Amino acid sequence: MAKDSETILMVKDLTFRYPGGEPVLKTISFALKAGEKTVLLGPNGAGKSTLLFNLLRLYSPEEGEIYLKGKRLKDVPEEFLRQKLAYIFQNPDDQVFAPTVEEDILYGPVQFGIDSKEQKNRLKQVVELLQIKELLKRNPRHLSYGEKRRVALAGVLVMNPEIIFFDEPLAFLDPPGRKLFIKIMEELFCQGKTLLVATHDLNFAAEWGQRFLVLKDGRIIADGDHKILKKGIATFDYSLPIPTQIFQGFVHESQLPLTIKESRELLKNLLL
Repeated sequence: MAKDSETILMVKDLTFRYPGGEPVLKTISFALKAGEKTVLLGPNGAGKSTLLFNLLRLYSPEEGEIYLKGKRLKDVPEEFLRQKLAYIFQNPDDQVFAPTVEEDILYGPVQFGIDSKEQKNRLKQVVELLQIKELLKRNPRHLSYGEKRRVALAGVLVMNPEIIFFDEPLAFLDPPGRKLFIKIMEELFCQGKTLLVATHDLNFAAEWGQRFLVLKDGRIIADGDHKILKKGIATFDYSLPIPTQIFQGFVHESQLPLTIKESRELLKNLLL
């Protein structure tokens, strides 16, 4: 994990609306530190994907500014931006398109003129990390959903981005697929990548996240560590995490666990 506390991405008073509509995002402000693991929480329709598209400069805010390493996002050269920021779609079919998996993964390096030797080195690294060597000659359209997700991620990681945005990364994955994808995300974090994960899966968020941004009605209503989840889950309109539900009624509200690890510690104390 990166030790650097540098602010890598900053959002100041961002407001966005679709043409002719009401604001979807309203005066949003926050900053991401390098090597940080952040969860963007919010129900469907809260504006999570819209916010990510603004951070990627696919949308332009009506008001406010976004800064990448201190420079206004709108002033960052396109080539630099597309190599530093990456986005993993919720549906991998929106991201894979080439005749073979290998061609799909190498599309970015080819477009950016990376030499063939470096392409091979990068391909080898992402293939080993994502365990997809046996898929390289196959058509990505003929893969399972979980395999497509890993191929889509490979096409992003081969560009060696600094910041990666995930949109509901575990959606529709079976248990083994979830376990593998979480392991991969943890490895990326340990490599020093800055990860922002948009999800409404509070069980996953509580287990994986370190910092939480809660989006509701187009505004960030909470920003902090696990304490904000313990203090205000009801305010966020969320169901409680399963570990919390199990211990409800047995311990004081302030002692309720959020994660499996916390549940085990609490159970040990109760049994002493």
